[in-house]
Amino acid sequence: MTTPTLRPYQLQAVAEIRQAYQARHRSVLFVLPTGGGKTVLFSHITRETAARGNRVCILVHRAELLRQASASLDALDVPHGLIAANRSMDLSRPVQVASVQTLARRLHHIPPDFFNLLVIDEAHHSNAGTWARVLEHCRAARVLGVTATPIRCDGRGLGEWYSAMVLGPTPAELTEAGFLAPARVLAPPIGFDTSGLRRRMGDFDMSQAGQALQAGQAMGDCLSHYRRYLDGQTAIAFCCSVAHAEAVADLFQRNGVAAASIDGRMGPANREYLLAELGAGRLKVLTSCSLIGEGVDVVSVAGCILLRPTQSVSLHLQMIGRCLRPQPGKQAVILDHVGNILRLGHHLEEREWTLEGTPKKDREKAPSVKVCPQCFAAMPSARQTCPDCGHQFTPERRELQHVEGELVEVQRREAKREQGQAQTVEDLIAIGKRRGMKNPRGWARHVMAARQAKGQWRKVA
Repeated sequence: MTTPTLRPYQLQAVAEIRQAYQARHRSVLFVLPTGGGKTVLFSHITRETAARGNRVCILVHRAELLRQASASLDALDVPHGLIAANRSMDLSRPVQVASVQTLARRLHHIPPDFFNLLVIDEAHHSNAGTWARVLEHCRAARVLGVTATPIRCDGRGLGEWYSAMVLGPTPAELTEAGFLAPARVLAPPIGFDTSGLRRRMGDFDMSQAGQALQAGQAMGDCLSHYRRYLDGQTAIAFCCSVAHAEAVADLFQRNGVAAASIDGRMGPANREYLLAELGAGRLKVLTSCSLIGEGVDVVSVAGCILLRPTQSVSLHLQMIGRCLRPQPGKQAVILDHVGNILRLGHHLEEREWTLEGTPKKDREKAPSVKVCPQCFAAMPSARQTCPDCGHQFTPERRELQHVEGELVEVQRREAKREQGQAQTVEDLIAIGKRRGMKNPRGWARHVMAARQAKGQWRKVA
């Protein structure tokens, strides 16, 4: 068996992680884009750590990731045990690959100082309850978190668990060096309006979004765009729910495209079979709502079809990353039917990662992305030429128009009188809109709250 060789940037990362530990940081977060080789890197660190007589536990959250980490350790000839549901633990092995859910249930069997190093795969989950329980129990261990996206939809910072961050190369740098596949990013003209969607736990309500997409044109549109840009190639379609994924797979099947849906209700053998069929090219389109959004490697996948709207930068980049594994001559295709690119940004744009939390106003800032009016390719706003069709962007000329009329001074006393005569929140909102306020509703509530505080007005619902 050939031992994987670390790439130059992986070797540099190992050195920087070691320096962080030497600087007395107990917990280090390593950031590397999807497809950059995080599993190979932490497997190498695991081997070196175990060789010095230490016990290591690699934490994952799905069966596919457990098998992937185990296979990576096998490639390095690292003996290891598996901690997973319906398996007995063999703690005699110095290295363990553990399902975080199973380990959390078995912590009473493991002394707090048993492991010397915890490796947290997909470490942006570290703040979640199950992960936090394991981290809290193993306080004596050093921690190495690895992720492509050190950000959470709720804005909580990963600095709760990590005191140092090591950054690998950016997606643009990896693409330029040939370690990620170049990609065409297309935003079809018939998109999906998210303005009416409810929010749940910081993201869109997937049940409502799935129903809307199944009833709308975007679902059929994904078939025509697949045929136009990916016909005969493999793709993963990211959907809102199991029912939505099944409906999209059925749409492709009825139109002669080999397709299937995959979900967590299936047994591991069935899921592994479908991923193998996709990898071999016998299955052309695999649909899923969440099962293959993180960490699943299928090198041959040529494209991804985004049918799941999201406000999560992490999920957005993880979905796109599934089709960026490089192959000779490969150019990936990203078809965004739900506006994620315009909402959350191009996958090659530079992002400033931090261990601190992200305020809501910063999470909602619009990214700098534009779409070519000729071919609908999405790209950073700074581009003057479309990389796909060569369309030249020209700055809009804005001419100052003269409108007949006379400016009228609004006396402060009159404005106060108008405001004082308003009896309800709705009256105040109307005044705010007439005055051109950016947030008339918030201003109206502030005024009513001030009145109530003074005891001058009764509470108005």
